[in-house]
Amino acid sequence: MRDFRNILYAIDLDAERFSSLMRALEFARLLGSRMHILYVNDPQAGYRHPTDYEDAVALKVKKAAPESLLEGLKIIYAVSKGNPVQEVVQYARDHRIDLIVVGHEPRGKLYAAMFDSTDVRIIDEAILPVLVFPEI
Repeated sequence: MRDFRNILYAIDLDAERFSSLMRALEFARLLGSRMHILYVNDPQAGYRHPTDYEDAVALKVKKAAPESLLEGLKIIYAVSKGNPVQEVVQYARDHRIDLIVVGHEPRGKLYAAMFDSTDVRIIDEAILPVLVFPEI
């Protein structure tokens, strides 16, 4: 089996549900992996979160995840600005990421036919394994 030492989770700070984050944290714990949690501030979305501080990402994760799930995990919080897909892929290259984990929110067929979602574009662009967990 492949060794996943560094796992990257691309977080959406605007999300209402974080089930994919919980599963990504559980997966990292199970494998004994280092977890990188990256938020990309997208200029096309109007910089919804004007902060460039990793502390804002850490606070969101700590509010969403039970302390028992975070305890003992090596977590690296990161923030960047730019196109989310390009930033995730570049971060993965720069930090020797072995696996990218993304959440997927199912959308209607019409919406899916007209628009690509960020998670689908990451799958298309990344040249490493991508694990997709549905947001439920």
